[in-house]
This record gives sequence, structure tokens and C-alpha cells, in this order.
Amino acid sequence: MRTLLIAVIIFIAIHIIRIDFSEGTIPLAAFYGDTAPQPCSESTIDSISVTTIEGDTIETLLSMYPDMNMTFVERLSTFYSLNPHLQNQEIVGGLTVKLPLSKTGVNNCN
Repeated sequence: MRTLLIAVIIFIAIHIIRIDFSEGTIPLAAFYGDTAPQPCSESTIDSISVTTIEGDTIETLLSMYPDMNMTFVERLSTFYSLNPHLQNQEIVGGLTVKLPLSKTGVNNCN
């Protein structure tokens, strides 16, 4: 009886180990171990230069050239990074500003 009980325990242990090797955590660990870390690549932003007229605001300029790939908040922060001189002044007529369009690269820098 003891021999039968030990045989059943060994069979269950071997079965669990076989399942773990074929479908469990070990194949997943081997899969994730092969990936090399990706180099950090900054995304580049396409922009267009526009000459403003009297009465233009940032909202009207961004609405004239819509972009479906970026939200308004992303475009606004990108606008200020392209035009840092406009953070503390109003837009006046005859000023050339850069408007962001869409990102052309992937930013995987964490």
C-alpha cells in the first residue's frame, strides 16, 4: 500500500512538472529572456510654420490644422515646446509660429 501511494505521488509530481515545462512559467521565462533591451529613441514632431494675423489665438491656430493622432493637451504642450517665447506673451499679428502636426517616431524612453 505504501508503494502504491509513493507511486501515485511521484506520478502526480512528474505530471505537474511536465505541464509546467510545456505550458507553465518556464517557457514564458525563456521567451522573455531572449528579448534584448530596446535603445531609447526620441520621437520627432513634424511642424508647420504659420504667420499669424491679428486676433489669432492658440486654439484657432490648432483648429485650422487638426491632427487626429494627438490630443489637444499633447498638441498644446508641444506647441509651447516649439515656441517657448510665447509662454508669457500674447500672439500678435505678423508673428511666425510653429504648429505641431503629428509624431513620426516612437518614444520608448522610460
